[in-house]
Amino acid sequence: MKQGSAPKKTPSRREREFAVMELIILCAAAVNAVLGAGDYSNNDAENSRLATVYSLSKFGVWHIDRPAGEDPIPFEQGTIDKVMVNGHLLSSKPPMITLWMTGEYLFLNRVFGWDLDDDASLDKIMRFMTMTLAGGSYLLVGVFFAKTQRLFKTDPLTRALLLFCVLFCTQLWGFATHLNNHVPAAAMLMASLYFAIGLFKGIHRPRLWRFAAFGLAGGLVPTLDMPATVFVAIAGLYLLVKFPMKTIAASGLVAAAPLLIHAGALWISTGDLRPVQMRDDVYLYEASYWRNPQGIDALNEPKGTYLFHMTLGRCGIFSLYPILLAGMAGAVRALARPRMPAREFILAGALGFIILTAYYVLKTNNYGGEAYGFRWYIVAMPLLLLMAEPIFETMRVRWKWLFAGIMIGVSFYSAFECARQPWGANREWTCRLFLGPSYGVVWPENRK
Repeated sequence: MKQGSAPKKTPSRREREFAVMELIILCAAAVNAVLGAGDYSNNDAENSRLATVYSLSKFGVWHIDRPAGEDPIPFEQGTIDKVMVNGHLLSSKPPMITLWMTGEYLFLNRVFGWDLDDDASLDKIMRFMTMTLAGGSYLLVGVFFAKTQRLFKTDPLTRALLLFCVLFCTQLWGFATHLNNHVPAAAMLMASLYFAIGLFKGIHRPRLWRFAAFGLAGGLVPTLDMPATVFVAIAGLYLLVKFPMKTIAASGLVAAAPLLIHAGALWISTGDLRPVQMRDDVYLYEASYWRNPQGIDALNEPKGTYLFHMTLGRCGIFSLYPILLAGMAGAVRALARPRMPAREFILAGALGFIILTAYYVLKTNNYGGEAYGFRWYIVAMPLLLLMAEPIFETMRVRWKWLFAGIMIGVSFYSAFECARQPWGANREWTCRLFLGPSYGVVWPENRK
């Protein structure tokens, strides 16, 4: 990585050719996001959010149960992602995306007359929400990933290759066409890192709007995927050291806006500022699924076993997407070479990834539930590929490129499988071929 700014010059033919290739990759991602956006699929995550959208839009309340004698809210009985707070059922999903979905639904209802009570409208509503929230975020990941690579004057071939990898060789591909919070969180994280790196290295002028942009994107991350806050916190510390006043005045104040909305929604709905994920008691009401969880949710493996399977085993980020190992190789090289360009950023990213991993090992037990791969790592995947850039920049011999090609091929296949069906445990090829299912049996269609 070559750092710093340089006088503008006319792009070479090679630069222009690979810029076109990047544009083609982004266009392919856009087509995937639009054409692949799924209909209503009746899964727990969708039903949990839709129940809240229904309740907010029809009754103006957050709880998803109705008084005795009234019809139940559609979707509520189709989800296990709910808690009991102050005598009412609530979705256990973070409120920010649900608020956005409610706004979209009110718009669609007023303009097109689409209604959640109508089955035909429901599919259209879900496609629109998926395209805007998941698909739009997927494209933002690609755009800010490419822009961040340009901050370091990355070689055009490496730039195009890693852009392809982030969009089509990770779990982002599969989850870009299904409603979730992980891809939007990855988009906001990439945007915040782009502004933080550009400002810290002096590549961008320290204008207040850039600090505000960092604050807005960074402030949205904890409202979408709370554990991913570790990466924003590290980036914020870098800016705070170099630009204390602008970071506090612009970034801090703007970041407060989404955080206050998030806190306000929690307070109105639960009477508590703590996310429900931090309150075990609200999951254990009398009729709760979580009093007697089944399948993958009932796992109680030793922490060492759990760590192995979430990194290198059946759900492993590095077994399913081995190209991400290049990011860890970049961290090892940065640790060993004090003068390596961008060393501080790579080591900071590795530290954040280690903290994120430790959190999930200590606080979870079910690999993200019924999903293809360890979905909670989605937010970190673009960052790992950014950390891999020095490895690709220095590859000069054929066998290294051949090895990288195999890693990309395996990662692409895993991403393709995830795109076909991102929800459902034990669908991974690692379960079918090597390590067996985490519980029960492998899905019948995957035994072949």
